[in-house]
Amino acid sequence: MEIVETIEKARTLRRDDQLEESQELLLELLEEYPDDPLVLFELGGAYDVMGMENEAIPYYEQAIDQGLDGPELLECFICLGLNHRAIGEFEEAVELLENATSQYPEDNSAKTFLALAYYSNEQYTESVQLLLSLLLQTTEDEQITAYADTLDYYKDNLDEVWEEDENEEDYD
Repeated sequence: MEIVETIEKARTLRRDDQLEESQELLLELLEEYPDDPLVLFELGGAYDVMGMENEAIPYYEQAIDQGLDGPELLECFICLGLNHRAIGEFEEAVELLENATSQYPEDNSAKTFLALAYYSNEQYTESVQLLLSLLLQTTEDEQITAYADTLDYYKDNLDEVWEEDENEEDYD
């Protein structure tokens, strides 16, 4: 069976919630093709969906090192970043997801996950700014677009507070 056919079968098994069977199939494929970036990526995904983030990470990293490309590379960066975030390695998550957004600037999913990584890394301003940017770029909700200029201003001035003018009289 070819690599692509076996991977498709493993994906189908995963969709059918036959996670162990999918993983076994991919482990057999890995024995035959230990340096294939797509096999490594899919095996990382198999561990990932089983909630085994620590086991998934090395496979994702190897897939990148072996030259994974195309849409799978973006997905790999996202998955790897999310796994680092899940195990508390927030700086690594930010670095990976910033790399993904720089290589794939049009992809909003990577930006959304980067905002979550920023939040986990206590980069609250960056997180809210990025989410507001995404909201302003992607929403068609008229109740939000009516305030687009205001939200755009606040995005860049999150901590601004207007102090009461000292010359105003107190009307209390």
